[in-house]
Amino acid sequence: MASWLDGGLALSHHHDRGAAYAIIRSDLTRIGPNWLMTSDPEIIRYMSAAKYKHQKSSWYESLKVDPYVHSVFSEPSLEKHDKLRVKMQSGYSLKENRDLGVKIDAEIASLVNLIERKYISTAKEVRPIDLAQAAQYWSLDVITSIALGDPFGYLTEDRDMYDFVKIIQGELPLATVCSSTPTLGNLVFGSGLVTLIGPTPKDEAGRGKLMGIAKKVVGDRYGPKKVVREDMLGTFVRNGLDQRQAESEILTTILAGSDTTATAIRATMLHIMTNHRVYNTLVQEIQKAETDMSISNPITSAESRKMPYVQAVIKEGLRIHPPITGLLTKIVNPGGETIKGRFVPGGTGIGHCGWGIQRHEVFGTDVDIFRPERWIEASDAQRNEMERTMELVFGTGRWGCLGKAIVMVELDKIFVELLRRFDFEPIYPGSPWKSSNFTLFMQKEMWVRVTKRIA
Repeated sequence: MASWLDGGLALSHHHDRGAAYAIIRSDLTRIGPNWLMTSDPEIIRYMSAAKYKHQKSSWYESLKVDPYVHSVFSEPSLEKHDKLRVKMQSGYSLKENRDLGVKIDAEIASLVNLIERKYISTAKEVRPIDLAQAAQYWSLDVITSIALGDPFGYLTEDRDMYDFVKIIQGELPLATVCSSTPTLGNLVFGSGLVTLIGPTPKDEAGRGKLMGIAKKVVGDRYGPKKVVREDMLGTFVRNGLDQRQAESEILTTILAGSDTTATAIRATMLHIMTNHRVYNTLVQEIQKAETDMSISNPITSAESRKMPYVQAVIKEGLRIHPPITGLLTKIVNPGGETIKGRFVPGGTGIGHCGWGIQRHEVFGTDVDIFRPERWIEASDAQRNEMERTMELVFGTGRWGCLGKAIVMVELDKIFVELLRRFDFEPIYPGSPWKSSNFTLFMQKEMWVRVTKRIA
């Protein structure tokens, strides 16, 4: 790889470094001998469209949560990927998850209870909460409730159940370096080395411990005495996903479905708390909706989507700080292709610059500023194009995120439910959190003072 990419990985801020290079030449920027990066939404859509049959690169191999079985996220075979997606997509659908809103509401109630029980500050006492950690615990309880029928209990216990967060944060740096450095990735994951020294479900620590948890919870759903439940995993089983594949998919779902949502909440809350105009406008809209009795308690997703400023804040939060910044590289077909007027040889990998995509000119000239008003001021045509571009944080086409609809319902609810009850302010505004990036964001020490809102 070119030295700038390796350096960015070592600094754990390669999302910023990627943007600096790819935005300058928005269509295609070389980042290594056989890899290009793009910030161009049209190229991302082209490389992701099902009809063009671009395969995933070896970048995905190192990011398998279960190193022995591909999930729908990492599967390189188009045929196998598409078959997996068919079996799984109904498990993520709002139609299948009829009690989705109820489950999200229950975990919002758990978060509110945790804050009121342990973290309410007063004029006489400051009881700081690490909002980064709380957001992670909330999103983990939501996704485990949806996927497995019951939450793991992060919020009830206020601790890292099963060391899930600790294990993932310990594994991600090496996985990211291997994914973005093909020679190293092939050595670790493509040489058979992982089968000799890799994790097993019997391990008491690390990734193997998570595999063991998945093996146990999934194993209960198979066999002669299988447990039948109306949840995401139950849908996978009914649609013919075998037990080993289900173990891999559940691990991936819990990781992807919690970490990205947590990052979206953290980043959006940070920008809300540090911008008085945004904070006041958002709270005023929520309070007016309460006064007008146009929102329930708890709010429904449908009600939230009728609140222009709430929706603008959600979209702007996803745009200003994309929750995932991995390259997500796809391969140019054999024989090469002409892309935006340039011939690209077959076998070349084209990766995403997620940071750069969300700073595309379609959003205006002030793309580095958190300004939700841009979504309200735009014409219908411009807003539609902005939304199409913003939604690339979820992928698109063949590779679109299966959980997108679930995430949006979570975001529809969480900000309203928190800000209708509490006021939030960062305790250390000059250094509001510790954030590093290894494909996903690792964020902590987001210390916040929470007070009860005075009616």
